[in-house]
Amino acid sequence: MSIFNPSGRQYLRCTKRLDNKSCPGCGKIITSELEAVVYQQMVKKLEKHKTLTGRKKAVKANPKIAALQVELLHVDSEIEKLVDSLTGANNVLLSYVNVKIAELDGRKQELVKQIAELTVGAISPEQVNQISGYLDTWDNVSFDDKRRVVDLMITTVAATSDSLNITWKI
Repeated sequence: MSIFNPSGRQYLRCTKRLDNKSCPGCGKIITSELEAVVYQQMVKKLEKHKTLTGRKKAVKANPKIAALQVELLHVDSEIEKLVDSLTGANNVLLSYVNVKIAELDGRKQELVKQIAELTVGAISPEQVNQISGYLDTWDNVSFDDKRRVVDLMITTVAATSDSLNITWKI
């Protein structure tokens, strides 16, 4: 919660602490100082992504995506082997193969979903350029545009007077 004090400074306060004293609070956080630190971290984070030359490299740079893709290839090859073995199979064998293929297909769908979720988080070169333009002229950017840039880069910001934890989307 944002609060102005009589001297004109804007502070952030924990709403639970303010409402019913149910938490120890976040300490003294001056809004402008927190925004400046978050801005510096955004600039620092984006520097790493300026070297990416394309979305494919961004995806390959993520080891989780690479591991999931390898596992997906393995599942696909197992399904293919089972389908190839169906020639001349009797009803008992067919029932076992159907169960195994259904199990593998479920795993395949899960892997595809995980890869898609991680790929969405990859930032494209166009987005890097657009965000860089906003960060270079941050003081002149409208509040709505600042919010959009933060939404593209950050999931959450957890701050106390002692610590800052930013969860990045990129």
